[in-house]
Amino acid sequence: MSFFLTEMFLWSLKTNLRIRDEDIGIHQYSEKKEPASQMKHSYLEEKQKLAESRDYPWILKSKRADKLRDALKEVEDLMQNTPCVLSKWKNKHTCQLLFHSGVLVSLSLSGPQLEKVVIDRTLVGKLISDTISDAVLTDNFIILSFEDHSQLCFIQFTKKMDSPDVNKRLEKLSCLDFKISYIDILGPDGRRMKRHLAINSMQDMVICWWSATSDGAWPWSPISCERDRANLLLLGCAHGKLEVLSFVRTEWDPLHASFSTHQPYQVHTVEHSVSAAKEPMADSCIYKCLRNKIQCAAITRIPLRSRAISCCRDVTEDKLVLGCEDSSIILYEAYNQVTLLAQAELLPAVMTYHPAGAIFVVGSSQGELQLFDTALSPVKIQLLAQDYSPEATLQCSKHFEVPSSLIQIQWAAPPVACVSPDSTDIHDLLLVRFDKGPLGVLHFKLGVITRGQLGLVEIIHQYIRYDEIHEAINVLNTMNWNTMGHQCYICLSAICNHLLKQKLTPDREAQLEASLGTFYAPTRPLLDTTVLEYRDPISRYARRFFHHLLRYQRFEKAFLLAVDIGARDLFMQNFWGSQMKKTHLVKLLINLWSRKEGPSHLLQALPSDHQRRAVPTDPPTAGRQRTLSLERVATPPP
Repeated sequence: MSFFLTEMFLWSLKTNLRIRDEDIGIHQYSEKKEPASQMKHSYLEEKQKLAESRDYPWILKSKRADKLRDALKEVEDLMQNTPCVLSKWKNKHTCQLLFHSGVLVSLSLSGPQLEKVVIDRTLVGKLISDTISDAVLTDNFIILSFEDHSQLCFIQFTKKMDSPDVNKRLEKLSCLDFKISYIDILGPDGRRMKRHLAINSMQDMVICWWSATSDGAWPWSPISCERDRANLLLLGCAHGKLEVLSFVRTEWDPLHASFSTHQPYQVHTVEHSVSAAKEPMADSCIYKCLRNKIQCAAITRIPLRSRAISCCRDVTEDKLVLGCEDSSIILYEAYNQVTLLAQAELLPAVMTYHPAGAIFVVGSSQGELQLFDTALSPVKIQLLAQDYSPEATLQCSKHFEVPSSLIQIQWAAPPVACVSPDSTDIHDLLLVRFDKGPLGVLHFKLGVITRGQLGLVEIIHQYIRYDEIHEAINVLNTMNWNTMGHQCYICLSAICNHLLKQKLTPDREAQLEASLGTFYAPTRPLLDTTVLEYRDPISRYARRFFHHLLRYQRFEKAFLLAVDIGARDLFMQNFWGSQMKKTHLVKLLINLWSRKEGPSHLLQALPSDHQRRAVPTDPPTAGRQRTLSLERVATPPP
């Protein structure tokens, strides 16, 4: 069975982690050299040699590392005493953490290992409050929201970071000559609430939103206008200033809101809602920002079995995944307007989609992780170990002596507008952040054959390797021939080549039909250019399928396939070469006659004497349907 192999790197010097000597897939930094007696009677020495042979530091002991060790201790103390409100990846090597009090921490990575830690306390004591709720971090400015103030803080940098060197760009804010300003925002005053922020890809618009249920006491207060009840604000941040442009009140309580990565002036929200029968639902809403106004443009209602508690979208924004209170996972595909359902092994408190869109990870607050592919099939996972033992979930918390709640999982990748299917960027690090620590990453071992990639093509090849063809076809069905035709053809070829080498069984036959049907009967219409580019090479696989059927005397299915792909030569080749008995031929043609198409196509391929012999006396029976899965497919235009 296919599975993902991973290693866990915990950036911690604490001794309250329960890591055995035999756990070669879990790493942490050691505070000092272990006593010789302890090393002698355990596998610790062997584990240390293995780690150091792979260039994994065991003890931070150089001058530079002394500073790194001290900085890491300080970060662990911060996480223990101050909530972390934001983690953001500037690039796949640099992660930024912002704490409740205004402390900004920048982590520079070399693979899964810490290389440099910069702790910036410039903002401490310079803000109106030390209860930061959320933040937007860019190279030109910072925007902060507060839990106990109806104001936003705008920090404008007057000096830019021009150095292309990532490590040199980890400068403190004091080197950037900034100025701080505040603007008042709408909403209930004097109430403590979580105010969320999000910025668009053009970095000229920001939204600020909060829960619609936070205004529960409004009926007891005088209400001047609907403006005071708004919970979604649109702000402009161009020309060095921040201003409120528009506002709106969402119909339901929002679970999540962010700008589209493809349409910078569209806002996507997921809102809690209920049906007329009081059944839980989720509204996927699109708000458009036109002429500095924000208004709802579309609403899609998704039925649920229980209330949603987490969500995420894939990079194409066509798929929305919802995690519910009953541990169910709902995947909604916007183009086809279909909903898939799966049951997770955990309570999905957090989730994140991989940048390549092939898998997503679900996590519970207890520190459990589970993987699903983009067709909602569960994928097993295992930490690096001596023995093969993949499991449905990865239990991170069992390695902690003190229970810690998992509050965030995040792939090491900056937000981008679009990921090219041909991209060679490797995204194999998953940040795991626990409340009060520790902090670390999961390093997925994807192998050299896939060049470290974790895309749709790679996961389909992994499924084929373990003969999980049903899962591979399901993933292929989610792919778009019009935008990633080359990748679709690679996957279709791999599946067909594998199946055509196997003995034909009813299951294999159905799988071949389904795989070819992803092109001949796609879930979304194909562009003419796509059909013209791929119809000839794919028709060769259909012809191979035809001959495969003949080898196992599946004559009826073979004839139907020949008709469906418009291959008259295949019909004649089979007719003259198979030397079938006449009674068998007559029976076959009578069966084909009784189907809705009638005998016209088949009889045109037969000589006249066989036509006379094969025509039945009874008229075709109306209403009977063909059973071949390819029968709905129109022959591609010449």
